[in-house]
Amino acid sequence: MQTKLKETTAVYLENLSKIYPGSPPVEALSGITLRVYTGEFIGIIGASGSGKSTLLHVVGTLTRPTSGSLFINGVDTSDMSDGQLSAVRSKNIGFIFQDFFLLSGFSAIENVENGLLYSGVNNKERTKRANNILERVGLSHRINHRPSEMSGGEQQRVAIARALVHEPAFILADEPTGNLDSVNTKSIMDLLTELNKEGTTLILITHDVEIATNLHRQVTLKDGHIETDSYENAGANIV
Repeated sequence: MQTKLKETTAVYLENLSKIYPGSPPVEALSGITLRVYTGEFIGIIGASGSGKSTLLHVVGTLTRPTSGSLFINGVDTSDMSDGQLSAVRSKNIGFIFQDFFLLSGFSAIENVENGLLYSGVNNKERTKRANNILERVGLSHRINHRPSEMSGGEQQRVAIARALVHEPAFILADEPTGNLDSVNTKSIMDLLTELNKEGTTLILITHDVEIATNLHRQVTLKDGHIETDSYENAGANIV
């Protein structure tokens, strides 16, 4: 059963801890065990210092855990080299950030195409896929506009398209509505919900409890531990 569950998860953290050296050392994550199943939309909630940012970096393979294991698409990443982790990241993980991180001198379609630069996809195919995904997020009419010519909501849609264009196993969204007003926040959350209904697995890191309560599942962190999980038996029917 244990092996089967690992195979059916997008992400699986097993007794994972992260300690930052210092005097005294800081245990940012402590004994975290968490499964995120394919097709879920999960919100990771917590106050400042709860471990959210560290969890984001560990799940995104941007930093290594001190102990424990991280499985992505059923593959144990524990003993991977930096190059292997980079390959896992570029293939399996799409990132959405609060600050968009779009290239200011590039159009929307060029920013999305950049998400495929290291995928081995040729120029023609990159353009085709970028066009398709921008249409999917409702920006087919803005493909030649630069970030300075778009609203914050439109910029975040470009960032979402860039995260989706390489068809990752899951999307890791870090406060994706943090820089948006209420109207654009609702629009982006509606888009993410629709993408999830179409099959995209989403992990959303947020301090906004109101946003998280509308998701399928909420996991609350406190002092590096999982304090609550609204769906602790998720996937129990998988055999």
